[in-house]
Amino acid sequence: MYIPVYLFGIWDSYRSTVDLNAIYLLADQEGHRFNTFSIGALGMNYLDKRNPVLAIVWSLFTPGLGQLYNHQTITAFFLIIWCVVFYYFSHALEAVSLLFLGKIDESISVLDPEWLLFLPSIYGFSIYDSYVSTIENNKLYKKDQRRYLKENYQQLDFHVLKGQKVK
Repeated sequence: MYIPVYLFGIWDSYRSTVDLNAIYLLADQEGHRFNTFSIGALGMNYLDKRNPVLAIVWSLFTPGLGQLYNHQTITAFFLIIWCVVFYYFSHALEAVSLLFLGKIDESISVLDPEWLLFLPSIYGFSIYDSYVSTIENNKLYKKDQRRYLKENYQQLDFHVLKGQKVK
């Protein structure tokens, strides 16, 4: 059962990505505006410039904090809850405590490797997702800022000809 679900997930992700890219290109050609500020039941979301390195650092502390930094509330809570589950069932915190006490053999024996192996993937996803989301949000921010400045501060009748001094 796992293999067909896995293959469907890959195929559907590819199909959705192709469709969203086509919609983006169409919206970009038409100059479609996007919502830069929203208040909803899950919180407040607004478009501003963020630091991608800071998103990575927050995700390194705890998976999901980088997503909270980017205002991706649902993804953040999903990651934080699963991180707690993986830490609990892998007994990683207990193993670290025993390691600090110098009980290396006991520290190794208490670990559950089946659950422990989930931690690198959740950290990897959290770091990658927060970084890419920050970069993409910054691109949207620059695009919206460029549009706003052109609409509100660029004079339509102002032209500078090459070789002439502006008075």
